[in-house]
Amino acid sequence: MSFEKTIHYKVLQQANETPDSIALRYDKETITYQQLEQRSNALADYLIKHGIRPGDIVGVYINKGIDLVISLLGILKTGGCYLPLDPYYPYERIIFIINHSKTEIIITDNDEISISLQCDCNFININKLDLRFNNNQVILPNVNGDNLCYVMYTSGSTGVPKGVMVSHRTVINYLDWMQNEFNLKHDDIVLNQSTFSFDVSVWEIFWPLMIGASCALITEEVKFEPLLMAKFIIRHNVTIAQFVPTALRTIVEANVLPNCLSLRHLFSGGEVLDQSLVNELTKQFKGQIHNLYGPTEATIFACHWYCQAGEEEKTVPIGKAISHARTYVLDEYLQPVPVGECGELYLAGDILAKGYLYEESLTQKYFIKDPFSCDNNQKMYRTGDLVRQGHNNILEFIGRIDNQIKIRGHRIELEEIERHLLALPYIIHATVILEHYSKNKTPLLSAYYVLHHNKQSINAQDIKKHLLKSLPYFMLPSCFTKLEEIPTHPNGKIDKSNVSLYVSESNRYFVDEISSLDTDVEGIIISIWELVLDKKNFSIQDNFFDIGGNSLLMSKVYRKIKKKIPVPISIMDLFQYPSIEMLSRHIFEKYKNILK
Repeated sequence: MSFEKTIHYKVLQQANETPDSIALRYDKETITYQQLEQRSNALADYLIKHGIRPGDIVGVYINKGIDLVISLLGILKTGGCYLPLDPYYPYERIIFIINHSKTEIIITDNDEISISLQCDCNFININKLDLRFNNNQVILPNVNGDNLCYVMYTSGSTGVPKGVMVSHRTVINYLDWMQNEFNLKHDDIVLNQSTFSFDVSVWEIFWPLMIGASCALITEEVKFEPLLMAKFIIRHNVTIAQFVPTALRTIVEANVLPNCLSLRHLFSGGEVLDQSLVNELTKQFKGQIHNLYGPTEATIFACHWYCQAGEEEKTVPIGKAISHARTYVLDEYLQPVPVGECGELYLAGDILAKGYLYEESLTQKYFIKDPFSCDNNQKMYRTGDLVRQGHNNILEFIGRIDNQIKIRGHRIELEEIERHLLALPYIIHATVILEHYSKNKTPLLSAYYVLHHNKQSINAQDIKKHLLKSLPYFMLPSCFTKLEEIPTHPNGKIDKSNVSLYVSESNRYFVDEISSLDTDVEGIIISIWELVLDKKNFSIQDNFFDIGGNSLLMSKVYRKIKKKIPVPISIMDLFQYPSIEMLSRHIFEKYKNILK
């Protein structure tokens, strides 16, 4: 494999062609291609001198910004691969990833994290390194397309996260397809709104950097607020953006797309896309809408579909295989099913990950020999997705064969959440299902559980508090329901389809009655919560995310609070103070002079 099949070489080529062009934009800061090359070279030189060698895994615990991209490029130039350690993950999950991956060096922008994690790694604070000097004489190792680019941990059906190993070559193959299909130009600006632990971030960041375009990284505050998002897109003339369908629905409801005149491509992926949402999008957006499909194991996305307004079918097709990819729709005997029939989707071609880090048995289970290839070394990946193949090889997503789901762009194995519930000493039975909120179709995770007979005083808040220690926020159930018993099929397996029939809407959350109002601020926030959540049986001590809320609904709360309460709060205040009591106290104490 050639050196040209690496991400950092592609970026270097572009830096040589357009050294003074803007490569990255973050907040009010920009950096040129030449500066990006110089600083990532300096970091690579530092890492090499501190023992990083080709094949090493380097952890990255950095908040979004220009230093994050410098870190990723610097690691790749050493021949190492980067390991995302999302600052929004709970420490227990981060520690598991660090220990399982055997990473020894972590790049961070926060000295406190080394104390909090209490691991034996060498922490490098990028803020304390002088990366501004011109060091074009850095001697970098030979790296080829077979070298690992990144390892990303995804939810595992065994209840344990697994690290997906992705090479430079398959990333380049995907980005080459993106460029051939959509013709990114030097004056394009691509939005990076995905966290770097989500593989969509790979194309959001590196596609523009390989072409000479610009990547605009948004802050977390902008990410959750459609009005701020629109202002960001307008201010930076963003032309390419990707959102999960749940976020797109919120953006449509805010009616901000008509003002985003620079946008020419909207990509959707990570969840099932409804035709009704596409129809609403086409009323507000005159550019091209795309539906992308693919698991992390197939290097970001493997299928694509051009979306158009049409009859309100259940879902939009996931389309056809991209270049370098092959799709098979097979039965349980690995035989192709007839056109129009349902089968499991298998993916093959030069898009597949190398497998799971230190998990050979799992790799052999999911990456199996491709019986349709003349090359005995070719593998195919069993996705676990049920699809229907129509005429012209157009694929329609039907559902999951197992319990894996995608919610707000994150792939989740329900068994992993159930495993953490059952690990609690007071729970004897538990199951988790995906439900859709009745009014606005917002998907949420619902946990149903049976308590030990002498632990009946345990409530939903107690359970959520324990789960917060080990699960990332996107895997936390929004709804908890205590049952006397969980219904089962005759074979003893849990009857997930009928679990929700055993409870009424009024007793799903098991929370206290609303206490008396102390301030007008409390009353306003309560009324807003009631409107957005479409429910009233909650307490002012309840965490918004415990009673059906999510980040997108929180953005609605934020917009309404801004209209009702004349104080300069930010959306991050709502995440920091997620209960009515905490938020109203924060507002009153910080802005009492304004409120008077």
